[in-house]
Amino acid sequence: MLVWCGVMDNNKLCVKANDYDGCDVISSLLQDSIFHIYAPSFHEDRGCLRLLLNRFCWESAGNSDNADLFRVHSGLYIYNVKSVVVNDNFKKIKEEVYLNLLTMHASQDEINILFSGHKSICIKIDGICVYLKDLHDRHPTLVSSNHECMPHSSSE
Repeated sequence: MLVWCGVMDNNKLCVKANDYDGCDVISSLLQDSIFHIYAPSFHEDRGCLRLLLNRFCWESAGNSDNADLFRVHSGLYIYNVKSVVVNDNFKKIKEEVYLNLLTMHASQDEINILFSGHKSICIKIDGICVYLKDLHDRHPTLVSSNHECMPHSSSE
């Protein structure tokens, strides 16, 4: 289930997911977010992994007019975290790098986040509790995604 915590002032988004379907919605909102590899923080005492992202605002990109393209700094908060494992491709990074977030998949005991460059994070969890919150006002961008957003169809 996806819980809308509300659209806050200035079109700031705040949503909570506590099941697979809710995580799928958050994943679609996160597609093409820019992630700085040194930006995550793990708060072991709270069981919370926080990722800071520069999120492409798909919810406002309904037409092809570049005047409607925005990005916003957002926080992705994953709770009930037992452990965090990055794949070997993360370990090979020697410099500051920005990655594109491609998708996020959830199961009852883990959340996998896939990034460009064959990089991924596997988060072992004890139940799904994920928040996506816009932290600042959105700002215009002239650059749209390199691909078209294709709606999911169960008949294909």
